[in-house]
Amino acid sequence: MNRKKIIIAGYPKSGNTWLTRLTAELANCPVAGFLYEKDNPEIAIEGLNRISHFECYKSHHQYKELENEEKETAKIIYIIRDPRDIVFSGQKFFYNVWIFHTKTTKNLLAITKILINKFYRWIYGNKAMKSRMIQAVLFGNKKVHYWCRIPWKAHLTPYLNNPDVLKIKYESLLSNQVNECQRILDFLGIKLSPSEIDRAIQQQSFTNVKAKFKNSGETDKVKFLRKGQSKQWENQLSKKEKMLFEKELGKELRDLDYL
Repeated sequence: MNRKKIIIAGYPKSGNTWLTRLTAELANCPVAGFLYEKDNPEIAIEGLNRISHFECYKSHHQYKELENEEKETAKIIYIIRDPRDIVFSGQKFFYNVWIFHTKTTKNLLAITKILINKFYRWIYGNKAMKSRMIQAVLFGNKKVHYWCRIPWKAHLTPYLNNPDVLKIKYESLLSNQVNECQRILDFLGIKLSPSEIDRAIQQQSFTNVKAKFKNSGETDKVKFLRKGQSKQWENQLSKKEKMLFEKELGKELRDLDYL
């Protein structure tokens, strides 16, 4: 079957996994994987037996990295999250001394990275992790992760300025899921009843998904999902750090109603 692609793009730790699974649930289509990476054991993959003329892909690609075919034919949804919250979501996840992007990770390499990461956290603690994530979000930092090599603003802007891309705010998805789900359905040209929308939301709730992973023994996936909270930054950024975000991203934060 020749399926039409739905691409869920966004900066790392913006809620891509959740939105990818929720969108696929609404469209009753498979989450086929991470865009362009067939061998990536993507956490979002599910519903491969679903029959649909759509298939959903998770992506952290910059807009310019998308192939022309995707730009012309795919339905692209971009998830936006307050960059200050990305810092704290990423701080718990990207705690690496060094890391590089590869399509095939050997077991020995994976174990080595885990041991180095644990040692780094033991020596330097969360303060250093936070500093690295602030650097990544504001200026780009490839040492945090390959997908964080460019700043949040540079990743966001091309998608934000494209009228053919549906923009979904993570915070709106938390506070008014029914409304945001309806926007997604309208964008995809799909009609669902209120009860069907509610069912999709429940199926992909953090609590429900974490329970599924726990029951199947996939503890690594439970850790990946974390809490899905917003406004963590309010009590965890220093006054100086808050001022730095306003200096570097004041316009964007105001335009997106984050200030």
